[in-house]
Amino acid sequence: MKIFKKLIAIIAVTSILTLLFIVIISTEYVNEKRRDKALKYYNEISVTVILADTLGMDLECSDNKGNTWVMNGNNTSLLDIVTQDIADYISGNKKSLHSYKIIENENMQKYIDNFNDNMKHIRISGESGAGIPIPPKTISEGEGMEEFKEIKNFEELVNYMHKVTKNGEYYLYALSLVGLDGSGFNGRITYISDNGEEKILRDSGRLSLFDLFENWE
Repeated sequence: MKIFKKLIAIIAVTSILTLLFIVIISTEYVNEKRRDKALKYYNEISVTVILADTLGMDLECSDNKGNTWVMNGNNTSLLDIVTQDIADYISGNKKSLHSYKIIENENMQKYIDNFNDNMKHIRISGESGAGIPIPPKTISEGEGMEEFKEIKNFEELVNYMHKVTKNGEYYLYALSLVGLDGSGFNGRITYISDNGEEKILRDSGRLSLFDLFENWE
């Protein structure tokens, strides 16, 4: 009888330990899935959020309960807010990821037209660290991107920014700071009009992502 009771106790303890092990493993698996899902979503949505930040656009946000609200992009970092939301989801403080959509305004097409124009006409030249001359290159050539083709709307702009350079970098991040021959070094930046007229934008400098949406013509 004592042996039987001892056996029952051993089985009970073993069962509890097994259950705890399963719970721990399941929790780690769920947490890992949450983290992977969140990081994948961040890679997808960060392009839209950074563009909204850069251009001063607002974001429309919604949750899984159908609630919708607007985040103003003029006086705050939208990327910081979205990053915190995603971090809260990973930690379990939020049960679902929010959806984000840029609210286009009357300036959007103007920005896209300016971007098209600058990608076609801006050239960057200078010298390497070894003093070797680097001839004028388009931004696409310098950053290791495919030949630029005109973008028609915001959806195409987001798709373009999600493309990857020869070095495996998202176009968006490659364009966040444009320097000499794909580097962060200063270069001579010029705007070459269709008639061949040259306008110097920087004798020695770099361009930010926002600069690429400005009108330099």
